Order: sequence, then C-alpha cells, then structure tokens
Amino acid sequence: MIIQVLLTLGLVVLIPYAYAQRATSHVIPVAMTTIGVVGLYFVWLPDHASDLAHLVGVGRGADLVLYCWIVISLIVALNLHIVARSNLRLITELARHIALSEPRLPCGMSPRHPAGRMLDAGAPPGER
Repeated sequence: MIIQVLLTLGLVVLIPYAYAQRATSHVIPVAMTTIGVVGLYFVWLPDHASDLAHLVGVGRGADLVLYCWIVISLIVALNLHIVARSNLRLITELARHIALSEPRLPCGMSPRHPAGRMLDAGAPPGER
C-alpha cells in the first residue's frame, strides 16, 4: 500500500508538469499525460497489468511494465541525443558567424605586413 501511495504521488506530479510543457511541444505533454494516467490505472489495478501482459504474450504484468519502461527510456535517450546534436550544430554555426563577422587578432598580436614590417592600423590603405 505504501508503494502505491508513493507511485501515485509521483504520477500525479507528472500530469501538471506535462500540462506546463504544452508551450514547448505538442507531443510531449500528451505522451506524459497518457503515461501518467495509464501508470495510475496500473498502480491501483495491478491485476489488469497482468491480464494485459498475458494478452500480449508476457508472463507477468511487472515484466510488461519493465519492458515498456525500457522502450520509453530508449526513446527519451534518442530524443535527447538528437536535441543535443542539433544544439551543437547551432552553436557551431553561431560561433562561425560571429568569427567571420567580427574578425580580431588574438590579444597581444599586431598585424604584420607580408614583408615583415608592422602595419599602421591608422594609416590610409595606400600607405600600409
């Protein structure tokens, strides 16, 4: 009974969190709410999880829940990987744009003429 209360509290917290995420994505809140509601159903009616497990060819309801958790975790990990790669690509493009639009010499370095002479940054282009 204690585990049912703890699982219920966790799943009940998941549902408002899913609702709060509706601005960032349309799929994630629906999936999280569905998982929360189905989880609550199976927490309070575990025999139904066993019946469903037998229906799909799994021995126990606990095994079915574990298999579903593994699949969901893999999907979440794949999604996080895709988002991280996308963010890395975006950061690279932004850094490239900034580097090309605002070229600067490293600190302590001064521009040199191809002949080895120092360039006067304030001189007109013809006198450099």
